[in-house]
Amino acid sequence: MHPASSVLELAVFTVKPHARADMPMLREQLRQAIAQFPGLIDYQPFSPMDGDDRFVDIAHWQDLASAQAVAQAFAGGDARFAPYMSAIDELQLMQHFLPG
Repeated sequence: MHPASSVLELAVFTVKPHARADMPMLREQLRQAIAQFPGLIDYQPFSPMDGDDRFVDIAHWQDLASAQAVAQAFAGGDARFAPYMSAIDELQLMQHFLPG
């Protein structure tokens, strides 16, 4: 069990049609990039079953500050995230959740 201060980060997004086949590689790059930041507990990517272009990423962070640091780096154009960002067509949901 994780402390009550841990945070779940949920991102739901669509990818550009040409990027769909590259998602496994891009997600491995993303995993390596976010692992460089303190506080990551787990990262789980999910792919559509029906050929849709909607994907889901779930990251579990030790605390909100850790999650926000990565989100700010991502939104701020950190080069480690550039390939992943360029594949995203539309970010439909990006939200943090607390246990309970």
